[in-house]
Formats: sequence, structure tokens, C-alpha cells
Amino acid sequence: MGKNKQPEWLKREIQYFNKADESLAGRAELTPIELSILQNYFETDQDDPIFDMYQIEPVDATFLKPYTSLQFDFETYDYWLAAYTDNWEQTKRDKGFMGQYPPPKQ
Repeated sequence: MGKNKQPEWLKREIQYFNKADESLAGRAELTPIELSILQNYFETDQDDPIFDMYQIEPVDATFLKPYTSLQFDFETYDYWLAAYTDNWEQTKRDKGFMGQYPPPKQ
């Protein structure tokens, strides 16, 4: 696997939280996005697999819209970009991605 070729077990999603009580209101999986596109957009280093959570603001929703059918409602919810593995055993066999391990889906 090439250095920046994302494995099939690596998934990205938007998690959204109710502003009233900060509870998790839902998740929306993103269609695959090339890592370099995310790195350029979030202005990260080329060796960053983007496993940290990134808060999504209205301007970011415009960027992410082609990758999700989620209808954003910024008055009601806070949104975060998240990454996870849907196959922890394969993630361990592969020694993670770019030397790092995303969390298993909770």
C-alpha cells in the first residue's frame, strides 16, 4: 500500500452534537476523500493522517457537502469531522495507517 493510499478499514464521518446538552445526536459517514485534499483543506502536514477531530464551521460544510447527504443545521448542532477503523484486527495487522491508529468505531 502506498504511503498515502488510505486503507479500506479507515472511515471518516461527521459527528453532530446537540448544542442544548452536548449529547451525540448522530453520525453521517463521508464518501471517500483523498487524504491530500483533506490535508490541503485543513492545512496539515503531509505526514498527518487526519485522525484528530476537526470542528466543522459553516464554511467547512460547503467544502464537505459533496461527500455527504447530511443537511447541516448549525443553530441546533455542533459538527466534527472524525476518523475511525471499522476493522480493528486488520488495522493492527497493517500496523495502522502512516504509523498511527485511528480509534475503533464506538
